[in-house]
Amino acid sequence: MQNPQEVYLKKWLETASPVEIVIALYEKMESLLQDIIDLYEKEGENRDTKKEVELANRVSEILYYLKGTLDMKRGGEVAKDLNQFYGICITQLSRAMAEKNLELYKDLLKAIREMRDAWEEVKKRTAGGQAG
Repeated sequence: MQNPQEVYLKKWLETASPVEIVIALYEKMESLLQDIIDLYEKEGENRDTKKEVELANRVSEILYYLKGTLDMKRGGEVAKDLNQFYGICITQLSRAMAEKNLELYKDLLKAIREMRDAWEEVKKRTAGGQAG
């Protein structure tokens, strides 16, 4: 028997618009980055660095996925801008991990939240995100 959560997710993915899926990915990145920030704030130097790396790697996977799904020919300036944004985020994440820098993680979380808010606006303007 399948996990009910997996069944729900599969059904949701079959019916969700592309914009809704992008928003969900942004929300996941926000959650993962907040978990990293919480590790720093609650545990400081004694934090579980393995957990930090696992969480950061998941954020990285999402960023690379989003970057890889851009249609640079049809997407025009928007795709170009998003490509640049994802590249900057990947660099920022790499720096945060290498330098173990809480402020860089916080800055990245802020940027991801702002872009998610922009996607929420797109969803509202396209009647639920159904427009391609």
